[in-house]
Amino acid sequence: MISYFLRYEDIVLPSCYSAPVHKAERVLRTLHEGIQQKRPSEAQNAILRRHFLELTQSFIIPLERYVASLMPLLKSISPWKSPPQLKPFSQEEFMKTLEKTGPQLTSRLKGDWIGLYRHFLKSPNFDGWFRARRKEMMQKLEALQLEALCNEDLLIWVQEHTEVESVDLVLKLKNKLALAQREQLPVSAGTLQRLQGQVDIIIQEVPEDLQEILLKTSSS
Repeated sequence: MISYFLRYEDIVLPSCYSAPVHKAERVLRTLHEGIQQKRPSEAQNAILRRHFLELTQSFIIPLERYVASLMPLLKSISPWKSPPQLKPFSQEEFMKTLEKTGPQLTSRLKGDWIGLYRHFLKSPNFDGWFRARRKEMMQKLEALQLEALCNEDLLIWVQEHTEVESVDLVLKLKNKLALAQREQLPVSAGTLQRLQGQVDIIIQEVPEDLQEILLKTSSS
């Protein structure tokens, strides 16, 4: 959790900077009353932290909502194809969403929210935040594909394809299992166990010489 070590007197912006959001008169008044009433500094800090937490949530929720819309539809995820790509982030499209789903829904603060978002989207902070969210979503897509593979009857697939294709499938599944463990994908242990079971069944269906090679590879 972010901590804010600010005094009441410090809650101002530099004179050279035009505040995109107006001051929170209510929290300033509450803090001022606390000074007059000699409220403990711990309580003052808690009030301030809660205010900034609520403000941050109001600011970030529209971004989270828009970024979530960049995920492909669940029906587009195929067990036999690479996970679909995320839609690109469009600043202008995001800005259009703010009219109906912006911070005004959860915050009483008024001001130039659009200007604040434009400033944030150009900053390194947004780049780091979006990279982390994009990685999470890509991992989710990988996890969903693993689940889709588990729901397939791979034994029937093997019986309808060549030995070479079956070997390729085993290698593909092994790589996905290794990726899931290495990247700690958001997939259940049960799903991974079922997929490993699928691999073991497929290996038993290929000739013995290939079984030995695949078993050695799977244990490496």
